[in-house]
Amino acid sequence: MPFDIKIVEYSDDFSDAVDVTFSRPAQRGRGAYRRQIFADEIAAGRVIGAYDGDRVVGTFANFRNTVSVPGGAAVPAAAVTSVSVAQTHRRRGILSAMIATALRQSADAGEPLSILIPAEWPIYGRFGYGHATDETSYRFDSKRCAVSRPLPGTVDYASAQEWVEELPAAYDRLRATTPGAIEYRNRLWERDAGLLTHDGKPTDKEKLFALYRDESGTVRGGVTYSVKEGDWNGFVANDRAEAEMLAEDSTARVRLLQFLWEQDWITTFDVETFPADDSWRHLMANPRFARETSRHDVLWARVLDVAAALEARAYETEGRLVLAVTDPAGYAEGVYALEGGPAGATVKRSTENPDVTLPVQTLGALYFGHHAATALARVGEITEEKAGGLALADRLFKTAVPPHCVTWF
Repeated sequence: MPFDIKIVEYSDDFSDAVDVTFSRPAQRGRGAYRRQIFADEIAAGRVIGAYDGDRVVGTFANFRNTVSVPGGAAVPAAAVTSVSVAQTHRRRGILSAMIATALRQSADAGEPLSILIPAEWPIYGRFGYGHATDETSYRFDSKRCAVSRPLPGTVDYASAQEWVEELPAAYDRLRATTPGAIEYRNRLWERDAGLLTHDGKPTDKEKLFALYRDESGTVRGGVTYSVKEGDWNGFVANDRAEAEMLAEDSTARVRLLQFLWEQDWITTFDVETFPADDSWRHLMANPRFARETSRHDVLWARVLDVAAALEARAYETEGRLVLAVTDPAGYAEGVYALEGGPAGATVKRSTENPDVTLPVQTLGALYFGHHAATALARVGEITEEKAGGLALADRLFKTAVPPHCVTWF
């Protein structure tokens, strides 16, 4: 049966289709709430639907954003979200058609990159997206954790409204220095704090909020957490807590963790949204009591305009690399001569023989500095055409600090 691809609004039937496909039927009826959050993107025609007659059978949002890249530039990017295909309409080319529409939309808008957080690993590589960042979660044994030395600043409880007002400035400073971080807007801070809800009933009282201020009084991070009551053993509480944290630097991160560790009754804290960089552990007296509980991929990147994307970022060292990029969709196809360094880069199309050949999804994996070219070559994702090409790609692309998509979208 044929289907139609349309630019649509975030209607109730579109919103419900997302929730049904993601097996969240209780969240149906939130179309008006989501339209309120994403009003600008809806008005820009960045919502795509697949229709079988009057029924929504596929959903796709291709929102405008920017993403920070090595060197600190904020590059225009399409942030893909709300992707679904009804279980009743799988394997009919619906996702392929929606992605084709979105990529053309992004290319026409001059966005060098398309980014997303995939629900499943195997789906998006075939559309040119590559795994670009990781994220970790930790469990802390509160009664055994301690700092290795006194840390400056203070941590105080805050209201949800104070958290919403104070934390975005810290996030914007963090975003400017963190490859892979995106703009966070559209009242999402209020949503996360529980002040903006689908039914108009705030949920901020369900968790606690705290802010870290440095010695000058500037907010450098914050944490939200909720406590799960555990068993009592010999009249000793055994509660646990779950937390989400945003920290501008390692000092802010560990100072907030110290605030969590030192609370009474709570024996373990599970904390999400850590970067792959774990240098903050050196501020702990014994880092073994911080146990990594998960590590997973987050941001995936698809390069649409090779020259614009590569010229936007800085490189770890000076060098000249000729890359042959393959792209079945055609956007990134070609040979490019990159001359780059810490101060920036120039990129031109070239007729030279390449130093390395790689598919566009591998370029996306390299772009933010998370992977080494030599490591990807060992699993067949990049080919060295000239001796030294892979080593040079490592020196240029790999960043000392791994990238991090600090907030989901």
